[in-house]
Amino acid sequence: MSQYEGLNLPQLLDLMHDLVMPEPVAWLPETPGWWIVFGWLFAVLILAAWQAVKRRRRNRYRRDALAELKLIEAQPELGPAESAQHVAALIKRTALAAYPRKDVAALYGADWAQFLKDSAGNDRHIVDAADMLAVAAYHPDADGHKLSQPARRWIRLHRA
Repeated sequence: MSQYEGLNLPQLLDLMHDLVMPEPVAWLPETPGWWIVFGWLFAVLILAAWQAVKRRRRNRYRRDALAELKLIEAQPELGPAESAQHVAALIKRTALAAYPRKDVAALYGADWAQFLKDSAGNDRHIVDAADMLAVAAYHPDADGHKLSQPARRWIRLHRA
């Protein structure tokens, strides 16, 4: 004979114990492998942030040149020849900021145009306008409004 025989349902229910809930799962890992993974992830994130800051600082001259080009375009009092001179001077200053002075400072004319083409990876738009960009500072018939788009493209694309 069993100890439960002869008991009615409410008596049997009184004999049952409450449900035992498991302990909550900890949010922090307990094994050292996860801490190593987190450490590596943290180091990679720090390295990526450092590289991003370095790249941003290294390309500051590009942002400054693009802002100055926008100012040149926004000046309605400048004629086409004057704006072309400003654009040509801006391109030269940008190149001097990006490349060694001895490689850029003495370039003019066809050599300067070839440098613009080569440094931009022979981009089609820059190749088409490089000769005009190279002589824009010296020709009174140069139009700075037509040269601003290739200049902007060169500032963005050149490899320094």
